[in-house]
This record gives sequence, structure tokens and C-alpha cells, in this order.
Amino acid sequence: MTRWRDRFDALHEGAVAATGHEDFGDGAYREGMRVLLDALDDNPPAGPATEAAATGVITGALAGRLVTQAGWTAHPGYAAERIERPLVVIGLPRTGTTALHQLLSMDPAFQGFERWLTANPMVRPPRETWEVYPAYRASVERIAAMRRAAPEVMAAHSTEADEVDECLMPMAQSFLCNWFASNLDVPVYDAWFRASDETPSFRRYRDVLKLVGLGDGRRWLLKNPSHVFGIDALLAAFPDACIVQTHRDPAASIASLMSLLGGIRDLMAGAPVDRRRLLAREAGFWAEGARRSMAAADRGPDRFVHIRQEDIRRDPMGVVERIYGHFGLPMSADAEVRFRAWAAANPPDARSTHRYRPVEADAVDPLFADYIARFDLKRSAPAGAPA
Repeated sequence: MTRWRDRFDALHEGAVAATGHEDFGDGAYREGMRVLLDALDDNPPAGPATEAAATGVITGALAGRLVTQAGWTAHPGYAAERIERPLVVIGLPRTGTTALHQLLSMDPAFQGFERWLTANPMVRPPRETWEVYPAYRASVERIAAMRRAAPEVMAAHSTEADEVDECLMPMAQSFLCNWFASNLDVPVYDAWFRASDETPSFRRYRDVLKLVGLGDGRRWLLKNPSHVFGIDALLAAFPDACIVQTHRDPAASIASLMSLLGGIRDLMAGAPVDRRRLLAREAGFWAEGARRSMAAADRGPDRFVHIRQEDIRRDPMGVVERIYGHFGLPMSADAEVRFRAWAAANPPDARSTHRYRPVEADAVDPLFADYIARFDLKRSAPAGAPA
């Protein structure tokens, strides 16, 4: 069987064939990609399904580079775009980041990174034209197929093609991103990633946003749980970012994540994956993210506003008003109407269909002791709250 490290050229050729583009841009990404390939050789995927999934993850990141580079070449004016005071939602996974992101996206004063564009960054076309784009239709079809194949996964976390999505996939273009360690069992890569400075990845992402939002001018609304880990790099790339951090009992958030991520990994592998191994990786990674985000908030407390997960549906207008008041953001009458419509469609008693097994608090709580104490997180929302 061909070693992964020997597939370097073939993987690039696959991305070229998929996109029709040939320019991958600067070569800084090659180090991370080679580390990833070595990691796959060190711990080879078990079976053809996992191998195909790994190939898809890598080729997808390379294809994203190609599409982005083609966009930069076609629209050199992107470099002059300014990204000022972006509103960035962060937090441990399954703490309400998606729900809050979607709530805030109701304000037409924001622009976000729609899901179909995260894999195919281009200057955002007018909304009424999206149906004519093969990339948009393919995204719609993939989501529908996923819903048929894994309804329990989609019940846990589902974003439609035309809805705002998180930053992780476009950041994978740098091959310095949690995207790979969260999708693949690659301890060698994970160790390299954790010890690396993510600032180059965030700076590239900033330029990707400039391309997508070329000529738009609205404030950016971004979201990604992994930004708790990369918070220092995020603030280096976006020095005036306004940070909204969500919070929940880590034992509950990690249990929910185990269900979601375990389901995705099972689907990719075609068989159940080792949950203990997965739990050890995720709990350790997110505990370090919690520590880093607390340290960043200590250095610049005015840059952060903290939101408890259970408040997002219990009092969404109160949450929005806190955020807007803290950062001095204007709220239009139109935005308020849209926020209230979201609240009506997502009432406090609406229960998620996502159900999951709890994890032993003793396996999680000691890692998050300072974080739990700071935010009083043992009075969190029950299972099934919005994630």
C-alpha cells in the first residue's frame, strides 16, 4: 500500500482535477500537510472508508486553497478591503455557539461566511443567484444526503447551505487547524498543531474574508469554538475583534461533543471508533482552550462579553442587548423585529432531538476546575439545550 507521505503529489493532482485550478499560492502550508501525512503513516486509517474520508479531508483543504487563490488573482482589489471590529463568537463546543451565531446573523447589518462558501471561497454573489452555482447546489445535496445517512448527527448540529457557518473549514487551507485533528485520529499531527503558532492561519483567513466580502462593507460576524484555543492568534490577526464567549458545564458540553464527533467519526470509519481515546483527546484540547481564553480575557476584559448557554433561548433579546450594549453596536428596528422572530421560532421549551450519554464528571471536571469556578458552571442547562 502506498504510504501517505508518498501521496503528496497525487493529492495535489486530485485537487487540481476537482477544481480546474493549478495555483496553490505560497508554499507555507506544505509543512503542515507533510506532518499530517506522516501522522497518517504513524497511525494508518483503519479500512477503506476511513482512508477515503482522510483523502477527502485533505483534498478538500487543497481545493479550497486553489479556489481562493484563483479568486485573489481575479480580484486583486481584495487586499485593500478593511475588516474592522468583527464580532466573533467563541466557546467550548456545544455551549450555544451555533444558536447564538444564528441569532446574531438575523441582523442584516452583519455579513457572515455562508456554509456553501466555506469550501468554495469566492466573492459572495447576490443571494438571488446562488441556485445557479454548482457549488451551492452541491452543498445543498451533501447536506440532504448527510441528513438521510446520519439523522442523529444532523439533529445534533445542522447548518443549511445558505446559513452562516463556522471558520474551521476555510482555515484548514493552511494545514494548521483543528479541522484535521477533530476529523482524523492523528496524534502526531495533533501534537505538532498544539505546539504551533496559528497566527499565519488566521492571517490567511483574514484575507479569505476580504475576498468573500469584497465590496460588501458590513461588519463581519464570525464563529468557531476552536478559537478558544487559538485566541491569541485570532487577536493578533484581528486586533480590534469583539469577542462573545459562551459557557456551559464542561461535563455536559464534552458529553454532547462526544456524541456528535463520535457519530461523525463512526460514519467516516464505517464502524464505531474508540470513545475513550476520543474523550482523552477532546477533553485535554478543550481544557487548554478554556485556560487560554481565560488568560486572554484577563489581559483585555473589555474585549469580551460572556453568555451562559441557557440564556440564549430563555432570554434571547436580553442576550443580544447585552452584546450590543457592551460593544456599542447600533440595533436597527428591522434587526429587533428579526431577533424577536427568531426568538418566537426557538422558544425556551423547544427541546433539541439530540440525546447523548453523560460522561463521568470525574473524567472532565478536574481538567476544567478553574474554568468551572470562574463562571459557576455547575448550574448549567440540561441536556438538549441549543448548541
